[in-house]
Amino acid sequence: MGTPRGREAGAPPERVESVLAGVRRLTALADGTRDGETIFRALAAELLSVPGADEVHIHHLAHEGVEEELTAVYMFDGHGRVSYLLPRSERPPGVSWVATTRDTYMIADGRELARSMPRLLDSGVVNGALLLPMALSGEVVAVVMLVRREADPFEESSMLLALPLVDQAASALALLRARTEAGTDAVTGSLNHRAMRRRLGEEIDRAARAGSPLSCLLIDLDDFKLVNDRYGHQAGDAVLRGVVQALVGEFRAFDRVARYGGDEFVVILPNADLGAAAIAAARALERLRSLAGRESEHGVPASIGVAEWRTPMTTDELLMAADAALLRAKREGKGRVTRAADSV
Repeated sequence: MGTPRGREAGAPPERVESVLAGVRRLTALADGTRDGETIFRALAAELLSVPGADEVHIHHLAHEGVEEELTAVYMFDGHGRVSYLLPRSERPPGVSWVATTRDTYMIADGRELARSMPRLLDSGVVNGALLLPMALSGEVVAVVMLVRREADPFEESSMLLALPLVDQAASALALLRARTEAGTDAVTGSLNHRAMRRRLGEEIDRAARAGSPLSCLLIDLDDFKLVNDRYGHQAGDAVLRGVVQALVGEFRAFDRVARYGGDEFVVILPNADLGAAAIAAARALERLRSLAGRESEHGVPASIGVAEWRTPMTTDELLMAADAALLRAKREGKGRVTRAADSV
């Protein structure tokens, strides 16, 4: 097996511009996405358009000790997706070659297709396939395959168009992985949900050992959907970042602000009982109301539930107590601070 390395086949200028636009879209996506599937779906949409394919197959390579590998097939501008699991021992030879050599592989011959990608022919006629490695930190984690069933086989210019898109998607995935490992929310830069739960568990253990108070706030932005509907999601993300900056500026250096999900935030307050936490929550509410901008002309209205940890409450039970208080705040008219009933 090998990759054609003949004459340099330049791509038409309009195609190059389309690829550059796709790279910019994938770059922007890297700044805000919270899951890998969003990146893979966006990559597939770009590849289906330029350099043009009927299907995009992404073979996720399994780690040592994992016996099955997932293959996702994207069609219809990336909106259609089917997937299947295949034993690692049945990995197609073409995928194995790309994974091992970290090189691209273009196939236009029917016999070579049957030898290197036999399963592909089971679903119909194939005129050509183009396989590219996706590497993170020097390791090939997936093989991306473009398939043409009706159009002419791929040319070297197709490979030159596809490579920057796959590379940029890999960069976006690497950034997402780094943020996840660091416990950072991609949009706001605050702690993400998983890191928040880990930190809250640590603070509960510390409070139990020291006999010190511990409280948490659950903050929900009132009617935030209107911001996204009127100004778009990028504007909404800007508001979320402004909210986090305001909260970090309001609370103590050792308090922790986290994105709970969507437009909800958690603030962990060590050494704060229910009364002190409620006072801090009221100050935070006023701070958010003072935020100004095109998307928040009258500030950012919010409701806050406050709960104090009591032995033997778990992490889930403390969050549930704060959530119950938040729900009461919403039912009582929003824009207020409400204490958990069982914490009073």
